[in-house]
Amino acid sequence: MTVDQQPTIVVVGMGPVGMTAALSLARKGYPVTVLEGGDDLATESRASTFHPPSLEILSELGIVEELMETGLKAPGFQYRGHNRELIAHLDMALLAGDTEFPFRIQNEQGTLTRIIRRHLEAMPHVTLRFGAPIERVEIGRDCAYVFLPGDGREASYRADWVIAADGAGSAVRQSLGIAFEGVTYPERFLVASTTHDFLEDFDDLAYVSYVYDPDDWGVLLRTPQHWRVLFPIDESESDEQAQHPDRIEQRLQGVVALDEPYPVAHSTIYRVHQRLAATFGLGRVFLAGDAAHINNPLGGMGMNSGIHDAHAAVEAIAFALDGGDPRRAVETYARVRYDAAAVDVQRNTQRNYEEMRQRDERERADRKNEMAEIAADPERARAYLRGTSMIASFETSRRRMRRGLSPVRGAAPTPAGQTLSDAIRERTLLAAPLGHGDSAVAYLPAGRVPWDSDELADLVQTSDAPVIAQLDDPAEARTAITVAERAHLAALDVSDRLSTPAEVVAAIAAAHALRRDVLLIATMSAAGASDNAEIIDRGRAYVEAGADFFGVVDVTDAEVLQEIHRAIPDVPLVVTTTDAALPSLRRLTLAGVGIALSLAPTPA
Repeated sequence: MTVDQQPTIVVVGMGPVGMTAALSLARKGYPVTVLEGGDDLATESRASTFHPPSLEILSELGIVEELMETGLKAPGFQYRGHNRELIAHLDMALLAGDTEFPFRIQNEQGTLTRIIRRHLEAMPHVTLRFGAPIERVEIGRDCAYVFLPGDGREASYRADWVIAADGAGSAVRQSLGIAFEGVTYPERFLVASTTHDFLEDFDDLAYVSYVYDPDDWGVLLRTPQHWRVLFPIDESESDEQAQHPDRIEQRLQGVVALDEPYPVAHSTIYRVHQRLAATFGLGRVFLAGDAAHINNPLGGMGMNSGIHDAHAAVEAIAFALDGGDPRRAVETYARVRYDAAAVDVQRNTQRNYEEMRQRDERERADRKNEMAEIAADPERARAYLRGTSMIASFETSRRRMRRGLSPVRGAAPTPAGQTLSDAIRERTLLAAPLGHGDSAVAYLPAGRVPWDSDELADLVQTSDAPVIAQLDDPAEARTAITVAERAHLAALDVSDRLSTPAEVVAAIAAAHALRRDVLLIATMSAAGASDNAEIIDRGRAYVEAGADFFGVVDVTDAEVLQEIHRAIPDVPLVVTTTDAALPSLRRLTLAGVGIALSLAPTPA
């Protein structure tokens, strides 16, 4: 890429989201300008919990060790009751098979931004500009114009791409007229930081502990310098009353009574918001972090989801700069990250908020019992932790981004492949042969597939569910994918039942080069494999050739399926079996199974 061809990319905001995006872009070799309205990096104490997927992103950027060196490793978290008694301890070691980082790191977000700043300042193709508040952004035909105060009619920057990470009051979002939909609750939070060590007051206190109490619920959270205590503020209290030193002392004494006053380092009041931008992408502009979505802080998902936004936005920009359709890049990011914020973040944080302040005694008792049962059951605990640690959310987002940014050649008005891809984002879908009752997915075995586009289209139209067709002869892949596209199949399943793995690899590669919207499944019969390692090696080869799913026949052991998925995490599994004894849907979902086709009665 020559100097004249270099893209102009502007990142607005030097918080953790903007700085993560800037470093990711810079690591890819793109010139990037980062604008910050303040005179320096923010130093206020805000987000301080880094979940496993965020640590994976920071690891890819080469800075996670620096963050961990100055942070605290939280190997689990707790729920405690009205009298601060332990209800449940969730051990994140159960996630060891899901992530390289089965823990949280407690560290201030300002530590992250300072670490990234040091790296960016050493890069010649990065410009950091402080004291540069955004006045407005305008959308051009294939660019965005970024105006700073005093610019007049000429913009300071004509940007090929803009990532707006300028916070909840985003000037970029407001200047583009994008609505920020949702509510601001009357409730407020007081966060007080103290150097008193609560580890001296509780047995086995976790660094992150949530207190269930209808009148005084809250959070105890350890950072490298302080313990933070989060309290709700009564509607009758003004901000001044709630933040008065005497009132803060009273609230802290309610956590643990001390003979002497608490040493309070600082305090802050937060308002509770649940808001989403009407769209996360417009023209050449991506909204990320608080500029796109804000939620209550319970669960520590705000900053982390913003870091995930940054990762996805950079992936979309890279796709476009590599020759992909810019409109597709923006639409994919906007759809995928909106869904992640609405479904995985806002729904979970709202549930956390409602459960912790629950006043109904029976509901509270039931929830306490349920949490204790979850903590005692490794399978249920792992499923719960995958949600609270944002692993499930990030896996879904990454898979949908990669699917949306695949180098397709067009798009049907309502692509069946996209419908199927979106449908598996939260659960395992049960499939049945076409015409054998209602199911989430319909399946056509090879012997029933008419490889004539009109006849196949007629069959597909008889199903309300997405249809998968099996191909036994890989040599026919080029013809089959063309027919499958015309017939609006959801997926083509290329089987190695009558062929060699090399023939399947060639068939998948050929079909992938021609496909527009049809998903590709590469299926192997496990009966011919000597061990699980051979299954995994073959699956990796199929995925590298372009398969969107890896299918296995007659593998019903959940632990084996889980081992396969851990080794090939970027695609869902498809399980086909004649055995009625499939694992439960929960276990299949945890094992990475997107579709389960049983030719015998399916599980309840």
